[in-house]
Amino acid sequence: MLLACACSTAATRTAPFRVRPDSTEAGNLEGPFSGQVKDSASGDPIPGALVYATWTYERGDGVAQPTGSAEAIASTDANGRYSITHPEETAPEGRLTAFHLVVYKKGYVAYRSDRRFADLGPRFDFAQKHNAVSLDRWHSEHSHVRHLRYVGGGSALAALTAWERAEASAELSGERREAASQLSSDLLDTLSDSRLIAAQLLGESEIKDITGYEGSFESGPLNDEADTASYSSQHFKALGQPEVFDVAIRLWRLDEERAKQRFSELSETLPGVTERDDVADKSLLAIEGDIQGYAFLDTKRSLVVLITCGKGQCKEQSQLIALASKIFSNIEAVVPLGR
Repeated sequence: MLLACACSTAATRTAPFRVRPDSTEAGNLEGPFSGQVKDSASGDPIPGALVYATWTYERGDGVAQPTGSAEAIASTDANGRYSITHPEETAPEGRLTAFHLVVYKKGYVAYRSDRRFADLGPRFDFAQKHNAVSLDRWHSEHSHVRHLRYVGGGSALAALTAWERAEASAELSGERREAASQLSSDLLDTLSDSRLIAAQLLGESEIKDITGYEGSFESGPLNDEADTASYSSQHFKALGQPEVFDVAIRLWRLDEERAKQRFSELSETLPGVTERDDVADKSLLAIEGDIQGYAFLDTKRSLVVLITCGKGQCKEQSQLIALASKIFSNIEAVVPLGR
């Protein structure tokens, strides 16, 4: 005799949020997700904010066991808009049980899709599509300790919130960080630039807009070396395609002299180098077989960027240069000079 099971076999739980702000229909935990981030006081769009999404999975009935999580990273464009898709290729086995989204931008209180910062109470206004995110400016009376607990973990968030850990430590020890206010504006710029990560420099949609590619990417850091305080990377691997369809970004955050030295090293060691003047202060084009590379030096921000793109993705050199130009314009939006 067959026994009926009352256990749920659904692969995905019902989302606790709406599909759109103007709808009563439940959203989908898998997404896709979209929205716009604005300054709560001025109403102006906020470009260059990190958008970090995580999906949680579990298996088993009764006492469920977690099986892992998946993540995706994006940044807001010039109009403050973001778009996040579910990374199907890297999702672990099991039921999809939860989704969380965090928006982080230095100078603002972060946003979480599930909870408010002011009272840590549950958030009820998050929507899967056309979500409206309103960020409050950071004020001196806010607690960095509380803010870090609120923001949560994740490698990308850890890189962007590294500066807050020092403030939180001083806060817990009762020290006053008066020295911070005495830092020169140039040094403050350097500190801000160090929190820029490669994932913020270019998005999937921007690649597709420039190259015309219609496939999907799996994105994440490169495996050549770990991300550090001075280095960050992002790899856009074209799913189901050979390497010539991949795009990779390497970002070095250094002081001015070391940035110049790093760019010189690239000029001397990369194959088939041709000097260019298309992007930033100095730039170069490198070619090896079906892989093309473009590097540029941003002296004022002490940044060096190298983007590589196979000829399957960047069929024309002009497309590679357009990608590099887009990266530089995104850097200018995220780290404006003279602030």
